[in-house]
Amino acid sequence: MSRRKKLFSVEDEVALHPDLVRDIQNAEELPEPAEKDGKASSRELYYASTAFEPGVGEGDSPEYRELVRRELTRYPDCMLPAISILSGLVGGLLAVPAVFLNGIGSWFGFIMLVFLGPFAEESLKQCGTIFQLERMPGSLRYGWQFFLTGMLGGAVFGVLENLIYRYIYLAALAPEKLAAVMDFRWTVCIMLHVLCTIVSSLGLMRVWRESAEKERPFRLHDAFPWFAAATAIHGLYNFSMLFLNPFDT
Repeated sequence: MSRRKKLFSVEDEVALHPDLVRDIQNAEELPEPAEKDGKASSRELYYASTAFEPGVGEGDSPEYRELVRRELTRYPDCMLPAISILSGLVGGLLAVPAVFLNGIGSWFGFIMLVFLGPFAEESLKQCGTIFQLERMPGSLRYGWQFFLTGMLGGAVFGVLENLIYRYIYLAALAPEKLAAVMDFRWTVCIMLHVLCTIVSSLGLMRVWRESAEKERPFRLHDAFPWFAAATAIHGLYNFSMLFLNPFDT
């Protein structure tokens, strides 16, 4: 299997293939990782780790410590800003399809506008950081990386969303009203998206630090309350605009 196909494969995802864990009863029964040039790969060590056994993973995983040690050598410090910037750009770009979830009438449209749409946007804006945490753990070493990626992802998404509104949803408005609406969107809406992504970034950073302190794999579901908070802020804003639209004539 090519490196690219292996990178995006789900064959080694424990959540989708629980037999990877259930077939292992104790550490003595762990299969020996295959050696390449005298060293086992980080991925082989990772999935042979006792951190994936039920009840284990709270600070007793030498295999995971070895994975972290090897991963940290892959990405020198000089590469980290570029990786974070690229991650933010990818997140902001991939969240754009969520813009088209809105604008549907009826109660379903209301649910999309206030609940599902904001959750989709806040989750997708962080997909770059989530990919790093899952597949490139050695590329995240400092707290500022989470905020750089999050702020950039929120800003990129906000800009692209404004362009979609300007040239698609609001194209038929009178020039004076269009200018007023876009002035509002270029300030308030951009700040909203950045704020919400900072909230979810804070959650990802805290869970990442906790996994490092306890020396166990990162658990994305632990960051869900922070994503829920970001979604709530976004949803409350959308809800308020249904009744407090300052541009109604």
